[in-house]
Amino acid sequence: MHFAHRLRRPRDPSAFRPPLLVLLHGKGANEEDLFGLASHFDPRLLIVSLRAPHEMAPGYYRWYERRDTADGSVFDEAEVEASRTWLVQALKDCVMATGADPRQVHVLGFSQGAAMALALALTAPGRLRSVISIAGRLLPACAPYAMPAEALRHLTLLIQHGTHDDVVPVGESVAACRLFAELGVPQGIREYDAGHTITPSMLRDAREFLRVQIDRAETPPPPAEGAR
Repeated sequence: MHFAHRLRRPRDPSAFRPPLLVLLHGKGANEEDLFGLASHFDPRLLIVSLRAPHEMAPGYYRWYERRDTADGSVFDEAEVEASRTWLVQALKDCVMATGADPRQVHVLGFSQGAAMALALALTAPGRLRSVISIAGRLLPACAPYAMPAEALRHLTLLIQHGTHDDVVPVGESVAACRLFAELGVPQGIREYDAGHTITPSMLRDAREFLRVQIDRAETPPPPAEGAR
């Protein structure tokens, strides 16, 4: 893979087409930031932590620029779109380079990374199986690229947010949950007594969510009626 990342192989390195978890960090961090969480997740997962493509300073990266104004937050739409298209290709490259199961690609993002994870769910659902958004938001710049509802209904979303978040208000996650519900996507929002961070409770819930997704994929369908 010709981009900066960290990788953790599954417990059984010989596993054929393991499920893939892609981690997307927040603004001002890098691929090391969320990689420390890898040991907490299901050992069946192949985990790749990506570095955002826009450099702020050596070692510090962002998915897009955001400015606060008297009228609210303003997002650099060109950077949002550049990151979105970069991520679509990066997911494809991760699957091809690692031999992961293309039907079992899961994305977990925090803050700006969560906003990009939701953007992927909305605009490139065919590359994903599930999304975990922690302290994320919907980005208006992605709306023109949204896929029809029928293309999203195989997805499952877990949306997490701290009720005391003073960086991204919890209402942003509530709005995202409402939109995906209207599109018929199975989703749920969980609120925590926390600020703009990832708490142990969030991590436990995310781990259990992913375990359920993997188990569901590995469970063979029931035999057809009348089959012997």
